[in-house]
Amino acid sequence: MEEINWDTLLLEVDLSDFGDILDNELEQVTKPLPQPCSIQNPDEESTVSSWIEEIEKLRNRDATVRSRERKKMYVKDLEMKSRYLEGECTRLSHVF
Repeated sequence: MEEINWDTLLLEVDLSDFGDILDNELEQVTKPLPQPCSIQNPDEESTVSSWIEEIEKLRNRDATVRSRERKKMYVKDLEMKSRYLEGECTRLSHVF
């Protein structure tokens, strides 16, 4: 396998139009970005806000369900630990 001499390759590259590339990139970057949600009339604004409210409600419901499930799992874990420790206490009281 032949080793590549990067210094030689860089010297051989024609970079005459490199400045034009940079100029074009600057023009593209400085253009103002379009607004993602430009609303012209108030009816559309109320529709969009009602959609946003509905999405927030659904997210809250989902978060509530997940929170309740986590709480149930936590309580079950505590109950299991409690039963285990009660059994250990009983076992140790019989030993001594």
